[in-house]
Amino acid sequence: MHQNRTNSYGSQAQYMLPRRLKQPDFGPGKFVWGDFAAVALYALIFVVGGAALLLLVPGFRGMFPSDNLAIFGVNLVVYAFMFTIAMLLARHDLWSSFKTFQWNPWAKVMLIPGGWFASLMLTATIISTLGEPVKSENQLAIEGLTTEVPFLTMFVVTAIMGPLVEEFIFRHLLIGKLSRYINKWVCALISIALFAGMHFIGSGTFEWVSVIPYLTLGTVITLAYILSGKSLAYSYVLHFFNNAVALIISYTVLPLMAS
Repeated sequence: MHQNRTNSYGSQAQYMLPRRLKQPDFGPGKFVWGDFAAVALYALIFVVGGAALLLLVPGFRGMFPSDNLAIFGVNLVVYAFMFTIAMLLARHDLWSSFKTFQWNPWAKVMLIPGGWFASLMLTATIISTLGEPVKSENQLAIEGLTTEVPFLTMFVVTAIMGPLVEEFIFRHLLIGKLSRYINKWVCALISIALFAGMHFIGSGTFEWVSVIPYLTLGTVITLAYILSGKSLAYSYVLHFFNNAVALIISYTVLPLMAS
């Protein structure tokens, strides 16, 4: 953009205003063999139910005083395993994509709680329109564990490790890398649907109302991922914030309401 100004000689001179830098695309590039291995392991552990095999390891079940804690122990082990794999495969993309905060930093910081609140309000609006709220088996299991699992341990699994594993699979791979071959919005729909469905595998029950929170959260995080330049860091921070707030409420507010 040009702007005319009068110089010291009284004549008009043109000055070029600095061009605003465009936010880069932090797209992660092509698939590597490690990505396919990670997806296969994720499917084996969480879809096929391979994680339950840990309960058959001699002495593993006896380490825990209850079945709920034993199941949590399984989740702790498998999420730590998948978290390590995700960090090994995507650590460079994760760290470099934090640069997204260099573009419109205040807007992006404010959109983290804003995105969480928008997801919450959208969920409440849809559920109130469709019928009575129904909690998923996944949410009920987490709330039930709050009386048995220390907050810090639950925080590490639910707010730190879990979101990174899910963002690596459902955003980094299913959108970031797959969009090199398929339209990114088609990838987004696939990601949202699979992200929501994964939270009901193995529960034995399915209610349309209970899937809405995962659909809205998946939609908000997916849009944030794409609009931030496919930033794995940004979608991870947003997912972390959502789970951290939900966990804090489960450990503080819900017990007070129950009493």
